[in-house]
Amino acid sequence: MDIVKTFFGILNQRERKRLFLLFAAVLVMAGLEVVSVASIMPFLSVAADPSTVHDSKFLSWAYDSFGFSEMNTFLAALGFGALAALVLSNTFIIFTTWALQKYVWSCNHSLSQRLLRTYLSRPYGYFLGRNSSELGKNILQEVKEVATGMLKPALHGSAKAIVGLSIIGFLFFVDPIISVSVSVVLGSTYAVMYIVLRNKLNKIGEKRVSNNTERYQIVAEAFGGIKQVKLRGKEESFVGLFSGPSEEYSDSQAKYAVIKKAPRYLLEMVAFGGIVIIALYLIFVRENLQSVIPVLGLYAFAGYRLMPALQKAFNGLASARFNKAALEKIRKDIVDYSAKVKSSEHIGLGNSGKNFELDHGIELENVSYKYPQSRKRVVKSLSLKIEVGTTVGFLGETGSGKTTTVDLIIGLLRPTNGEIYLDGKKYSKIDLKEWQSSIGYVPQEIFLTDGTIASNIAFGVEPKDINMSRVKKVSRVAKIYSYIKNDLSEGWDTNAGEKGVKLSGGQRQRIGIARALYHEPSVLVFDEATSALDQKTEKEVVDRINNMKRAHTIISIAHRLKSLKTSDKVIVLENGRKVEEGSYSRVVEERTVLSES
Repeated sequence: MDIVKTFFGILNQRERKRLFLLFAAVLVMAGLEVVSVASIMPFLSVAADPSTVHDSKFLSWAYDSFGFSEMNTFLAALGFGALAALVLSNTFIIFTTWALQKYVWSCNHSLSQRLLRTYLSRPYGYFLGRNSSELGKNILQEVKEVATGMLKPALHGSAKAIVGLSIIGFLFFVDPIISVSVSVVLGSTYAVMYIVLRNKLNKIGEKRVSNNTERYQIVAEAFGGIKQVKLRGKEESFVGLFSGPSEEYSDSQAKYAVIKKAPRYLLEMVAFGGIVIIALYLIFVRENLQSVIPVLGLYAFAGYRLMPALQKAFNGLASARFNKAALEKIRKDIVDYSAKVKSSEHIGLGNSGKNFELDHGIELENVSYKYPQSRKRVVKSLSLKIEVGTTVGFLGETGSGKTTTVDLIIGLLRPTNGEIYLDGKKYSKIDLKEWQSSIGYVPQEIFLTDGTIASNIAFGVEPKDINMSRVKKVSRVAKIYSYIKNDLSEGWDTNAGEKGVKLSGGQRQRIGIARALYHEPSVLVFDEATSALDQKTEKEVVDRINNMKRAHTIISIAHRLKSLKTSDKVIVLENGRKVEEGSYSRVVEERTVLSES
C-alpha cells in the first residue's frame, strides 16, 4: 500500500481520473470473463447428457422460450453462445489491454517531461553537485522502468486479480468446498512466495538503480572525453570500468526475471495436481461420470483463465517491489522538490516574457558565498557597484572568485551572506527570469548543440521563428560572418556537430558571442570569452563590442590585465576579496609601482 500511495502521489489529477476509468473497464472485463467461463458449462452438460435440459430450470426455459424442437439444434446454439461470449470477452480484453498500454506510455511521457521540467527549474547550484548523466538516466531510463516495469505489470496484475477473484466467486456458487479449497491452496502458495521474496526484490531493485547510474556515468565520461581517451589509449580502461556495474546490472535483471517467472511453473504443478484431485473428489462424491465431465470441464476452463490471472497478479507485486527504488527516486525529485518550492520563497519562478530594464546599476553589499558541501568561502565580504552603461572588468588568478562573483550577479547563485541590488531592489523583489533574459552571457567553454549554425546562434528559438537578418547582423559583430558564408558548404544551415566538434575553439567562441548578442541584451557578460581568439581577432571583436557601450552594460572576466584595456573600471580579486579597484591606467600604475618596489 505504501508503494501504491507513493505512485498515486506522483500522478496529476488528469492521470488519476484516467486511472479510475481504466479500473471501470477492468471491472467490465472481469464480468465478461466470468460470463465466458460460465457459458461453457451448459454446453458441456447437454453434450454429456441431453436429458439435463429437462432437469435444469434455466436450460428448460431457454429450450422452450426460443422454440427449439431438436436437441442437436439446441446444443449447437449453446455452443455458438459460448463461442460468442468468448469472442466478446477476448475482444474487450484486447480493448482494455490497448487502453492500459496507452495509459502506461502516456504516463512515461508525462513523468519524463515533468522530471525534466523539475530539473531545469532548479537553481544553478543544484547542478554543481549532481552528475548530468544521472539526471539523464533518471529521465530516460528510471521513468521508463517505473512506467513499463512497475505501472504496466501493476495495472495488468490488478486487472487479472479482479478477474481471478470474479472467477473464484463464480466457482463458489458451483461448488463452495472446491472453490474455497482452490482459493486457499493457490492464494497461500503465492502469498508464501511473495513474503519470502519481497525483501530480496527490494535489494535487487536498489542494486539495479545504483549500477545503472554507474553505467550511464561511465559511458557519458568516456564519450565526453573521447579526445583524451584516444590520445592516452585508455579505451580498455573505460571498458573495464563499465564492465563491473554492467555485469551486476545484468545479474540483477536476470534474478528479477527468474523470481517473477518461477512461481508460474510451481503453480502449474499445483494446478494440475488440483485438477486430478477435483476429478477424484467429484467421481467419489457423485458416483456419476456423466455429471462429473461438465463440472470438470468448467474447472479446467476456469483454470485456463485463472492461472495467467494469478501469475500476472504476482508479477504486478514483484514488479512493484523490484522497481520501488526507481519510484522513490522519481518521487523524491518531483514531489518533494515541488513541495519545497511551494513552501519557500523561491525566486525566478515564472517569466512575464519581458526583459529587466536596468536604469541605474548593480550593487553588491558585503556579499559572501561558499559552495554546497564546502567549508571555504570563495567570495568574502565583497562590496562593489557597477553603473549602467559602463564596462567593468574583473581581474584575478584562477580561484580568485571572479567567475563565482559574476554568477552571483547574474543570478545563477544566491549569496550565502549579504545582498545584491538591481536599481536599488533586492533580488528577492524582482523576477529573476526577467533579469536573466536581459543578459547576454559568453562563457569560456561554449556549448553548442548538434544543430545548425543558425539554431546555435539563436539558441532556444524554434527554427521557424529564427530571425535570419539578426543572425547575420550579430555574426558580423562576432567576426564569424565571412567564415560561415564563404567557408561552410551550407552556410548558416551547416550542422555544427555534437558539442560543435566540427569547429575550432576560436570559431565556437565567436558563435558564442553572436549568440549572446542575438537576443539584444542590455547586459553583456564575457567570462574569458576571447581567450581562444588570436590577438588581432580579439582586438577587433572587443572594439566592436565596446562600440555598443551606449546600449549595453558590459562585465568582463580575465586573468590578463591587457584584455581589460577598454574597461571603464577594473576590479582585482584575490582569494575572494577585492584588493584593487579603479581605472585601467590606475591599476596598471599601481601594479608597476608594486613590481618596482
